[in-house]
Amino acid sequence: MGHDHVYEFVPENEVWIDNDLEEAERPYVLLHELHERNLMLKGWTYSKAHEDSSQLEYHCRHHPNELHAALAKEGWE
Repeated sequence: MGHDHVYEFVPENEVWIDNDLEEAERPYVLLHELHERNLMLKGWTYSKAHEDSSQLEYHCRHHPNELHAALAKEGWE
């Protein structure tokens, strides 16, 4: 799992998630990766972006009704 701002092998403007993830897990991991990538585009370090993304992922796991809006905010349609 990752994106082009962390892994050189991921093509530009892409986020990759493992295909062995359970389907129910995928939106949360995708949210984490999209949020992290978007923060890094704004100049955040990986460490700070990862921490913030982990907090957002945790929040949405405990408030799943907010997941769709959070994904949309990160650019996922």
